[in-house]
Amino acid sequence: MAVIPKVGAVIHGIWAIPLVLIMRLIRPIILIRVGTFLSNRMGHYVADTAHHWILYNLNITYREVNLFWLEDYTCNAQWTKIVKRNLPVYSWVKYVDIWNKFIPKGDAHNLVYFGSRDTEGLLENSNVEMMQLLPTEEAKAKRWLRSKGWTDGEPFVCLIVRDSAYLNSVNSLNEYDFSYHSYRDSDIDTYVLAIEWLANQGVWVLRMGKKMRKQVYSQHKKIIDYAFDSQKSDLLDVWLFSNCSLCISSATGVDFLSDIFRRPMLLLNYLPINDLISWSNSLHYPKKLIWKNTQKMLNLSEYMRHGYSHTENYSSAGIGIVDLTEEEIINAVQEAWRDVLSNKTTRSDNCTYQQEKFWEIMRSMDLYKKNHDFIHPMSCMSSVFLELNKEFLQ
Repeated sequence: MAVIPKVGAVIHGIWAIPLVLIMRLIRPIILIRVGTFLSNRMGHYVADTAHHWILYNLNITYREVNLFWLEDYTCNAQWTKIVKRNLPVYSWVKYVDIWNKFIPKGDAHNLVYFGSRDTEGLLENSNVEMMQLLPTEEAKAKRWLRSKGWTDGEPFVCLIVRDSAYLNSVNSLNEYDFSYHSYRDSDIDTYVLAIEWLANQGVWVLRMGKKMRKQVYSQHKKIIDYAFDSQKSDLLDVWLFSNCSLCISSATGVDFLSDIFRRPMLLLNYLPINDLISWSNSLHYPKKLIWKNTQKMLNLSEYMRHGYSHTENYSSAGIGIVDLTEEEIINAVQEAWRDVLSNKTTRSDNCTYQQEKFWEIMRSMDLYKKNHDFIHPMSCMSSVFLELNKEFLQ
């Protein structure tokens, strides 16, 4: 059912309705689509704008035109600047979009959405350079990192570990209850051993996050708790994630900045496995799911069938969620860093058979077919995880 336009949109309808009719009239010659992005959630915002940027540059025939508009508030002002500099974003498109949706038979002119998933492998297989910061913006970001002791060329890792603080902060009026996502939270303390190992290898580690509950307690000079830094900014968020040597994430959404700039990723302590990033250089080590009545770990097929997005659903199904231990986290980090140093382009370790078995099972599941198609040659489950949990592929 079409949403009735508000008063402001009704006034703008004086000129927007004729444009809608013209747009439909010329459709046999040129197809014009209009729409916006889910710009209040970083993962969707970054992934979808990046996807449309590639398509915008690959549009050789010019028989299709996509026009965009953005809400006044977006989750990252710097990314919005970049989007507006590169994509055809105009405020007036909002009213054309509203009236196109209200007047029947306008579906062909709605913006195509891709679910924030690169199932066609456009990021990897196209030669389109991603939207960039300006040289002055990049220089400003580098100055900040140098002020912390970093030297140009030194490797640095971005670490983002989800907790509920950010969503609670943007939900100050308690309009929504985000506690249903609590199964995705992790304790930053369990990562300290791993990031101190990285720091001892000469790697800078930046604990990222717009708003987090708990600080990182480490005295290592190469570990920066950026989430609590008074100078953190949307610009730094974009530059750090897009230039890091490795992004370690519990799958929060902002990590898609590393994804679209083709940075290696380690996704660990996350659920559901159905949502894993299959189209990028990404190593995966999920949380453990345990049957409460037997204390037995679920296998991959069961992980997929019970890939819930609400914490209460796991409990109702008799499933316990077990976070990774410090030892499991450091093992995963060491494996990921070895991959970074080796600069491999395909998996060729002693777990090749297990990796092939993993993707064979994944492809057989209906949920896989919905969320995946293209598989990056460096996207796989952690070899350590598969070795320690042999029942996972049964």
